[in-house]
Parts: sequence; structure tokens; C-alpha cells
Amino acid sequence: MTLGEFENMMDSCVRCSKCKFIPQLVIQSKRFSSICPSIDYFNFHAYSGGGRMIVASAYHKGRVKLTPEMLDVIYSCTNCGGCEVSCKWVYELEPNEAIHELRVAAVESGAGPMPNHKKYIELVERNKNPYGEDPKKRPGWLTDDITTNESSSTLYFVGCTASYRREEIAVATAKILNSAGEDFRLMGSDEMCCGSPVYRVGDEKKAKEIMKSNIQQFKEAGIETIITSCSGCYNMLKVEYPRFVEHDIEVVHTSQIIEEFLRDGKIKLSEKVPMKVTYHDPCHLGRMAEPYIPWEGEKIEVLSQVYIYDPPKPERRGAGGVYDAPRNVLKQIPGLELVEMERIREYSYCCGAGGGCKSAYPDFSLWASNERLEEAESTGASTLVSACPFCGTNFKDGIESRKSKMEYFDLTELVLRSIGGSK
Repeated sequence: MTLGEFENMMDSCVRCSKCKFIPQLVIQSKRFSSICPSIDYFNFHAYSGGGRMIVASAYHKGRVKLTPEMLDVIYSCTNCGGCEVSCKWVYELEPNEAIHELRVAAVESGAGPMPNHKKYIELVERNKNPYGEDPKKRPGWLTDDITTNESSSTLYFVGCTASYRREEIAVATAKILNSAGEDFRLMGSDEMCCGSPVYRVGDEKKAKEIMKSNIQQFKEAGIETIITSCSGCYNMLKVEYPRFVEHDIEVVHTSQIIEEFLRDGKIKLSEKVPMKVTYHDPCHLGRMAEPYIPWEGEKIEVLSQVYIYDPPKPERRGAGGVYDAPRNVLKQIPGLELVEMERIREYSYCCGAGGGCKSAYPDFSLWASNERLEEAESTGASTLVSACPFCGTNFKDGIESRKSKMEYFDLTELVLRSIGGSK
């Protein structure tokens, strides 16, 4: 799509500020009622979903230029989709999509992305990962007691963060697959970044090249199923890739396949894990995991600011994300108690790392992590659990910065501990 295709939608924003909060009916307290880390931190309307819609409209109509201040507004957004979920309960607008197209327009104009984004895009092109690590070291996490089958049609797509920064997640995942007797293969040093860091900041041209290259590689290898550890990889392969590159490969997240193993009796959670935990829903595994279905039809105003769509627009309100699988797994771990935060499922508060923010706006990213950690601590839990290496990195940084006593674990680490694979 293009920014121009969102013109009617951008003009329909009434500045109601619904995009800044979770829907009223699910608010439990004023303290944890917001949905947008960016407006919470910067505290100017331009930094909200609706504010950025107005900015996008002004730029599209030639009223403003992409100044450094304007770029800060555009890029200090985690692309978490919270604004879009909240707005769709009221006006059916798509601010997250419009913000993405504004970033695409910024890149095409030569103004975007931000300098740190350009650096990691160059690293992805040169080293196949945004961290600039040696591609030959990508499978360095692989231990001698892990078995792979390089003729398998099931691929464990490890992802850049689990390969180079959160290796414990890659190890735990592989050992769980082995315990379940699930054959899988790896791409090893040939594995390429899924393209999420590139796509999120608006370099759609390079992102498409990565998508096409990856799908070609998967098809040549005979891959039929892809397992991901990272919610960003999951979103890209399952939701974004089909918008640009056709493929019929099944994409599943580790939480989903672990739930399947438990249901089929392939693994048994027998070891007690005495913890009181709370679970964080990653944005791209949760509300942003629903497929995007383009709509073409007529928008009819029946009353002032009240519209109907003919034919009806496909619903994409975040409720169809992967929410039950990780919770169902946690509830089956002996000795573990799960308590919920106030903002969960499609109303989860972003960890703050996404959309290129951890790279370009590290202070803001860390602040958002601390906000979510405060909510986690308010539950009385001793441990925060999630299912995304990127969230994990930001939460670990937050825990260190606030000197919190809270621990962080990926879901796979606790599962491995409970099946007796790790103490």
C-alpha cells in the first residue's frame, strides 16, 4: 500500500485520544490504563497513534517537511499496534498501518530511517544479522547433545537475537524438540535475518528482497513447517511475508508446538518449578499476529462521524493472537503459579524494544521496559515470563537498570527445566 491510500482514514481521525488507552471496559486502574508507551513518555499528542495520523496527513498533503523533529515523531514509535486495537473498537481506523507507510515514504524521500537504523540495515546486508556478528558463528549456540536432521522438512528458524544474544532460548527450544522426538533442521550459518528490523523502519524495498531470498531458500530446502522462537520472526513470516511474497509454509511459534507436545503426550512436565510468575504478551505474537486482509469497498457516512462499510471490513482487533498457548503451558508446570497483569492479551503494554526504538531511542525503550516491569511487580510475582528473545533482552536491561529483584525467563527455559533438561 501507499500513504495516499490512507488519506481518507487519516482525515477521519477526530483526535478523540482513544488510541492512547486500552478500552474503557477493560481498565482496572488509572495507573495501568494506557496503551501507548510513546505518548506516555513524550507527552505530546504528535507522539500518539492519532497524532501521527495527523502528521502523516500533513506530510502527504505537502503541508510539512520531514525535519529532524518530524523524524523523531515518526520513528519514536514501537509499532506495537496498541493504538490500532483501541481505535478499531471506535472508528475502525488503522493508525499503525498509516505510520508504517509514513516511514516508507520517509525512506523513499531519502530522509529516513534514523542513522542507527541505517547502520544495522547495512549490517543485515553484509552479515545477515543486525548485530554485525560473523554469520559463521550463528550456530555457535548448538551443543553436542542436540540432534538435528538436515533432511527434515521442519525448520527451526532460530532468529538473530536467539542466535547471538539470547542463546539460552535457542538451546532450550532445540532440547525440547529433541525430547519430543520432533525432527528438525537448521539453516546454520546460511540463516538470514527475517527482515523485521528492516521492514519496521520503512525500508520496504530491502525488506522485500530479504523476504524473497528467504522464501526461495526455504522452498529449495523443501521446508514445509517453520518453528520460531521470536515473536518478530513469527509476525514477519506469518503476517507480513504473505503480503509481498506468496508461500504455503506453515509457521508456528514455540509456545504453540510445546502446547501440542503436551496435548499429544510427547513431553511430560514432571519437575517442579516453584515460582510465582506473570506473563507478558509480546506485541507481534499477540495483537499483531492476525493476518492483514486488505479491504476494498465503500465507506458510507450515516450520521456525523458514524460510518458503515459496504461490504463489511474484515475484523483485525487483535483478539486472534497467540494468547492461550503460552498460558496453557505455564499452567501445566508443577509448582508454578500464574498471576496476570492488568494489561494482557490484545491490550498488553509493549516492552518498548520494537519498531527500531531500542536502536534509535534506547532511553525511551528502557523507560518502557521499566513501566511494564513495574506492572509485573505489582502482581506480587517474583518472575516475569515471555516468549520473545527481543522482549527478553529489553526486560533484562530494565531489571538491571532498576535493580529489580524480579527474574526473567523465556517460556522455553521453564519448560526445559520442568522436563528435567536443565536445573
